[in-house]
Amino acid sequence: MPEPYYPTMDGIWSKGLRQEPNFSKVRLETPYRKAVENFRKAIEGRTDFDPAVLFVWGTMQAKALLNTLKAIEETFGEQGQAVVRKAVNCAGYEALKEMLENSSFPEDCDEIELVSFIVTGLNCVLYASLERPWITSADRCEFDILWCPHQDIYSAFDCRVQRYFVEGMLDAIRDLGRASVTAAVEKLIPRGADCCHFVVDLLKDGGEQNPWHRYSEELAQRALEKLRK
Repeated sequence: MPEPYYPTMDGIWSKGLRQEPNFSKVRLETPYRKAVENFRKAIEGRTDFDPAVLFVWGTMQAKALLNTLKAIEETFGEQGQAVVRKAVNCAGYEALKEMLENSSFPEDCDEIELVSFIVTGLNCVLYASLERPWITSADRCEFDILWCPHQDIYSAFDCRVQRYFVEGMLDAIRDLGRASVTAAVEKLIPRGADCCHFVVDLLKDGGEQNPWHRYSEELAQRALEKLRK
């Protein structure tokens, strides 16, 4: 598969518009509102601020989290891995919950449309990614990530740490009464694809373990097996 090509005018960023008429009524806001407001005031009118340095800082944090997970797995095994996973789950849960509480969505959205709009917020606001979204059916929406902050830093297997954030985010969507959803990854840029492709499905049976969480556990066990070898 070809690698992504940049620059591109495809997809949407956090201030972009989707083709669905209802999206014009969506107001996507951020978590950490006070900190965000202070940051905007700090850079207002400054010509000496390069936004790329914030990307550098965020990348350093992402590398630190990945290195922390690997070091704890190596030292404490499955128990340490579970501690890190829970901590990252909590961070994802809190961020998505705050974003939803600050954002607004039209009341006449059907369930899958609402889920797709929330996922756009997840991708474009929380993950600062370039998204190409669409709704496939009454039970499914899909999206491509055309650029992700981690794509040139993380390997495909490293991306498992990001699954732990999403675990918490999916739980927040459910707990806030929006919907029960799961997702599957079909393509990844770190594997040489031209984009990351995800499929998001509504979960009708809330009793079973979310397939996203189940596959995260499989990857966690694979990481421990690598260490044993």
